[in-house]
Amino acid sequence: MFTLKLTKELFVETFNQIQKQLEHDQKCGEAFQVILPDDFVSGYNNNFLLSQLIKILKIGCFDNTSDSMIEYFIWDLDFGKEYKDGCITDKNGYNIDISTVEKLYDYLYFEYDNTLPF
Repeated sequence: MFTLKLTKELFVETFNQIQKQLEHDQKCGEAFQVILPDDFVSGYNNNFLLSQLIKILKIGCFDNTSDSMIEYFIWDLDFGKEYKDGCITDKNGYNIDISTVEKLYDYLYFEYDNTLPF
């Protein structure tokens, strides 16, 4: 078995590349709608690769649960752009700031009692 050494720098770089790819995919999808407005067969789709990359991140960060913070950050908070104080709190009601990928990394690292293999 391999242990994934996921430094903060690699974590941030990976999220930045995922976001960049999603933005590129959106632009390509919009272009396809313009040049092939009635074509529903040749759709541009990176979902298989993206899903696997997110799965690796979740497993590497011990976040592979149904209420994954990584997926929440990506899909619900749009990479932190939709973050607002109070949208996520701990069991005592204190705000958990995951407004940036760096803060998400810090949260995941400390949430799991420094057991992450970094």
